[in-house]
Amino acid sequence: MDLGSLLAELTPALMLLGGIAMGLLPAYLFFRLESKKRAAPAYLKRQPIVVVTLKALDSVADVIGRYRESEIYRYVVFKGMRYEYDRITPARARLKERELLIPPGVIYRTYD
Repeated sequence: MDLGSLLAELTPALMLLGGIAMGLLPAYLFFRLESKKRAAPAYLKRQPIVVVTLKALDSVADVIGRYRESEIYRYVVFKGMRYEYDRITPARARLKERELLIPPGVIYRTYD
């Protein structure tokens, strides 16, 4: 088999792969852009945040109380932003901008 006939056989497959790559490129670039935007503190402040595990926090301050066998901290740090203790909510509350909830109902707020 000579080089010309080999290229003729491979061309459709290469064109298909190139088309797939070009089709996926915009989605990949959009995903990367959104990921960076969502990690930015300015974006996170505008979103209500629910922290399911304390491992998601960068750090916590001293304990100032307890609620339903969970500790209440003076403040917590999430993704580099400091959230001060704000209040307790006994039911599922609608969180607002700049608020962070740690179950079972401790709400913190950032003022940065």
